[in-house]
Amino acid sequence: MAEPPDVEEAGAGTPALQHNTNVPRPGGSAGADAWSSRRPARAALVYLLCYLGVAVIGAEVVASLPSRLAAGVVVTLLGAAVLLISLLLVLTICRLPMSVGREAVWIIGLSVLFALVRPAVFSFLGRWTGHPAAGRHMAEVLSVMPGELQLLLGNAVLIVWAGFLGRLVSRVIREGKLLFPVAVVAAIADIITVFWGLVAHVTKTAPEVVQTFSAAAPITPPPGVAAPMLLSAVGIGDFLFLAVFLAVAIRYAMRPAATMWATFAVMLIAPLAYYLYPDATGMPGLPFISAAALWANWRYLRFTQEEKRALAFAGAFVLAAVIGLWAVFHR
Repeated sequence: MAEPPDVEEAGAGTPALQHNTNVPRPGGSAGADAWSSRRPARAALVYLLCYLGVAVIGAEVVASLPSRLAAGVVVTLLGAAVLLISLLLVLTICRLPMSVGREAVWIIGLSVLFALVRPAVFSFLGRWTGHPAAGRHMAEVLSVMPGELQLLLGNAVLIVWAGFLGRLVSRVIREGKLLFPVAVVAAIADIITVFWGLVAHVTKTAPEVVQTFSAAAPITPPPGVAAPMLLSAVGIGDFLFLAVFLAVAIRYAMRPAATMWATFAVMLIAPLAYYLYPDATGMPGLPFISAAALWANWRYLRFTQEEKRALAFAGAFVLAAVIGLWAVFHR
């Protein structure tokens, strides 16, 4: 099935054609008349500045509060605000009218910028290419900003970079209803890699790699202040797949705004999983994000009987594979 044309292909002043082959009548995207959907480039810039501003000003406000209780409450509220702004930024990036070629240019530029604001990348590259001394030297040369500023800029660039990567990856999804198998497989793969696979191995052997490719919470409570834990860090893969889901929802006139709000809701409660598994070195985020995307767009996920049988067979195969991997890793 041919992919709907981009805005650039639809003609000047004409909105891009969006359709959904899964329902007779397009449902449209929630919030389609919102300012961010009508002026996505301007909205993306505003959200980016808000992210930086809330983080900087919020840290100063928290540090000046004399009451521990007040500091804990403010940290919690600001953490939720920063998370919401991050998700709005990803949604707006997915709404930008852009061709594949321009997406590729943005991704290349953001890759370079990310390496500059997170110079630890050069240490990893030097180690993996057999030139650790050169990599460390490059990282030291580029580490000229204060640690807090470097963390904040690194977070912002990572979120934007992941947004562009996700919308590019989403182009391989040729029908809106394919969101279902993609979300399920992504969730299962994330669980396996975080608990037993590559991410688990890297977390134990080289935690600095995971930190570099994660957006850490920019506002932390002062020493001695107990605050409900929201999300201490969100990995690049979580933002990338969120962008995949949002871009698919936009392209096929599903519910992108509802998907974003559902994701915000589940990400607020996701850290509660740590109370069930307090010894876990990390917690997979994609199962929560995938559940939010499927819930928000469930009415668009209609399959024929033949497709349902194929999905059931594939699901049984994946379940058997997961059980087999679990048995291998728990011998």
